Amino acid sequence: MTTVTLTSKEGKPFNAYYAKGPSSSARGIVLIQEIFGINAAMRELADTWAAKGYNVVVPDLFWRQAPDVELDPTVKAEFERGYGMMQAMKTEETLADLEAARAWLAQESGHEKIALVGYCMGGMLAVRAAFEIPVKCAVSYYGVGLDSLLNDAPIDTAPTLLHIAGEDRFQTHDVRDLVMDLATAHPQFTPFIYDGVDHAFARPKGEHFDADAAAKAEQRSQTFLAEHLV
Repeated sequence: MTTVTLTSKEGKPFNAYYAKGPSSSARGIVLIQEIFGINAAMRELADTWAAKGYNVVVPDLFWRQAPDVELDPTVKAEFERGYGMMQAMKTEETLADLEAARAWLAQESGHEKIALVGYCMGGMLAVRAAFEIPVKCAVSYYGVGLDSLLNDAPIDTAPTLLHIAGEDRFQTHDVRDLVMDLATAHPQFTPFIYDGVDHAFARPKGEHFDADAAAKAEQRSQTFLAEHLV
């Protein structure tokens, strides 16, 4: 597990966490951060996916504002700082940074068998990036704001798996149901609701971590990735 340097579309360097899988040619995952930077939880998730057989790169998407920042979601001021940085992000720059990570991983591994996997903010970005970045598939964990995104999803969006928290504190039941309806109507989306769990149910050691829901989502993700990373 190490830090690597990526190059932005403007030619500027930025860091990423890299967790190597069993071989240099293993299938790849661009893992997309929450609003808390590449903190211990994101590194643990990267290491977990690597242990399951993937080469995993986690680009620092806040490098333009606060390079290498790590925030604690249990500290209100840090939560608010992360939320503010998310609000300040520019979509096209962020998508370009994700593409830089994908291209780096493709070169490193020698193939294009690469997926996007994102959590929270990353769950939203995984969906948005699947519209145009040339990945084989995407997996979104409790993505925020999907009700507005899914309306604009093109028909050639990469196949995308959605893990939706049934009691997500960041969206009403009406919004949750709308997301399900929109996803079900689009051939590229496969949505699942996890009843009785809150946002961030798969964050390691998180306040709302739910072992059963996280394990079920992980198994579904593994099956989905195996199907599409061929």
